[in-house]
Amino acid sequence: MTSRQTKEQIQSEDPAEWVDLYGDMLLSYALSRMRDRDIAEDLVQETFLVAWKSKGNFAGRSRFSTWLVSILRRKIADHFRREGSRTSYSFDESDEWEESEPLFNKQGKWTRSPKSWSASPEKLVENREFWTVVTRCLGDMPTHLAYVLRLRELKSAKTKDICNLLEITSSNVSVRLHRARLLLRQCLEEKWFE
Repeated sequence: MTSRQTKEQIQSEDPAEWVDLYGDMLLSYALSRMRDRDIAEDLVQETFLVAWKSKGNFAGRSRFSTWLVSILRRKIADHFRREGSRTSYSFDESDEWEESEPLFNKQGKWTRSPKSWSASPEKLVENREFWTVVTRCLGDMPTHLAYVLRLRELKSAKTKDICNLLEITSSNVSVRLHRARLLLRQCLEEKWFE
């Protein structure tokens, strides 16, 4: 089948068929990056709407499912960009994230040392309960922080790629990673190491 045939076939398909063919795959993709199912479903729905409106732009150089995923990726990035711009300025003002005592003194040293981990990192990586707790901790932190941490630490994305995806500066990526790591550390100390 040629690219031209694929393009003509896609343009003639009923959008309801798109949902049947690609809906589950797109929702799985969105859920792997979002903690809120309702938002993930909304983003998939927006993806289908954009695809329908711009189906004439599908050149047939890739599979149709790949094109849909690229639209969904942009929708997810837009969501996190909006979420980050709404919450990043009020982060320090939020009672939910204020520390009862500062983590660092004026010289930049820990005011209280991190708790020692009794298990080796190699054993923790294989422990399903540990990963369940990590997933819960990521779900409890602000979405824009958890997303950057997932991209960097779990997907091994480079800072430059995260900057391009979210259209933020490398300084902003560093700040988000720092905050996310502090929150993850605090959560793991409370829910795993105690």
